Amino acid sequence: MNNNKFWWGLVVIWCLVIYSFSEFSFFTGKNTEQIIRHMLAYWPFAQGEGDETASPLNFIVRKSAHLSAFGILAALVFKALAPRRWAYIGAWSFATLYAATDEWHQSFEPGRTALFSDVLIDACGALLALCLVWSVRRWKRVRAPS
Repeated sequence: MNNNKFWWGLVVIWCLVIYSFSEFSFFTGKNTEQIIRHMLAYWPFAQGEGDETASPLNFIVRKSAHLSAFGILAALVFKALAPRRWAYIGAWSFATLYAATDEWHQSFEPGRTALFSDVLIDACGALLALCLVWSVRRWKRVRAPS
């Protein structure tokens, strides 16, 4: 039972981390693009290409952050729900619902936008992480000595 409380505690902490990224204006797309632009100015191979490279790179970084943040959330919720039969569905549902509420929260924040496509990316990140969890668990069962 204490193990279960530990995992739910990590779920709450991770939800607060995601919330804080949505709350603070430092993490807007405009700010992260400026940071990437600044970093590219020091990259020897990107001299003179910073303006063309920063926007696509910003998109990749931000969407990768969505995939990984909600993938981690789904994996943590899975650990909290396991070994229940519906742990995979419950973890994916929790992560997707939290993604939707996170986007709704962003709609009230200055400089932020709420995008349904981000919810879809978050749901895909949760699904990919749960597929990885399933694969690792299956691999461990197959490799376990009889």
